[in-house]
Amino acid sequence: MAQIHSSHSKKELYEIIEVFDLHIISYKKFNKVNLCKSILYELSKIEEVKEDNDFFFIKNKQELLDYLINPDPSKVLTIKEKDNVMNIAKYIITYCKNNFFLSMSPFVDYDDMIKQANYISDYGDIPSVRKAIDKLNTDPKLTDKISYFVSTKTRKKLERKKRLSQQIKPSLLINKGKYIIDFS
Repeated sequence: MAQIHSSHSKKELYEIIEVFDLHIISYKKFNKVNLCKSILYELSKIEEVKEDNDFFFIKNKQELLDYLINPDPSKVLTIKEKDNVMNIAKYIITYCKNNFFLSMSPFVDYDDMIKQANYISDYGDIPSVRKAIDKLNTDPKLTDKISYFVSTKTRKKLERKKRLSQQIKPSLLINKGKYIIDFS
């Protein structure tokens, strides 16, 4: 049997175990190597996995194996490229915090900054990119708003996080009407 590609993180492997109901006891105590072995062993024992249409969009066991054997599609950037994207995002955030003034930035001019913002907008799965583009879209000099690409998996995670935070927020409920208070 093939090996799980090293680009898959432990956190993602945990999600795979939870989403596909793989019966691996105390999997969070395993190191990555043992976790990979346990997942492959568990997959060799079962005939089918349940279909997932929320996060991984995998329909059967073979698609899950193909997904695990191949590199993680969400990690398309090398470490050096990701650092570059994050630095550009930080410079854009700094530009926005300085009241949309280009002093002390590595950008040649405003058009260069917009060009760089369009470049990083393809990597919306990175939180600092989303933050930078959202802040830049509030710039009054910007004529066309910039949108960023977010993978379906990340979008679902963000929606779930938003729903959970709305449930936790305290709210005030006011009931109008006549009430009788009796202190007897």
